[in-house]
Amino acid sequence: MTITLSVVLIVVLTVVLYQDIMNRTIHITLPVSLFLIAMSINFISIDLDFYNILYNIAFVLINILGLTLYFSFKNKVFINPIDTFIGLGDIVFFIAITPLFTLKPFILFFIIGLLFSLLVHGVYSIFKNGKTIPLAGYLALFLMINVVAKSIFKINVLF
Repeated sequence: MTITLSVVLIVVLTVVLYQDIMNRTIHITLPVSLFLIAMSINFISIDLDFYNILYNIAFVLINILGLTLYFSFKNKVFINPIDTFIGLGDIVFFIAITPLFTLKPFILFFIIGLLFSLLVHGVYSIFKNGKTIPLAGYLALFLMINVVAKSIFKINVLF
């Protein structure tokens, strides 16, 4: 990953973090921009390829299906979890960053990122009452930490 692409990625992730915390929504241009940047990184990387994107998207879709089935069986009626339990922007964010990972690191990012989001929101809600979790924003922060760790400190946490 080149420094230029890393900086651009961090700038866009910063805007995602800001918008999601302030408005609890992100503008559609942000995930599109993230996807284009991630595709550029994927294209120049020797470790990533197109199939990784498909595997990662399949993983996201399986999770959405699992969430749908869980809440539907629990409530004995079909439940659409999008915009009830998880925002559409969060799902689009996950899909936008799929080109950055192979499958195993993406699963790690997914799990650790959700735990990180829960921890950050727990601390945040001590100081300010928040009814919803800005998941895309917290995940953007987590991804920024990982990009900085890899780019500056040469620590390969997830990638």
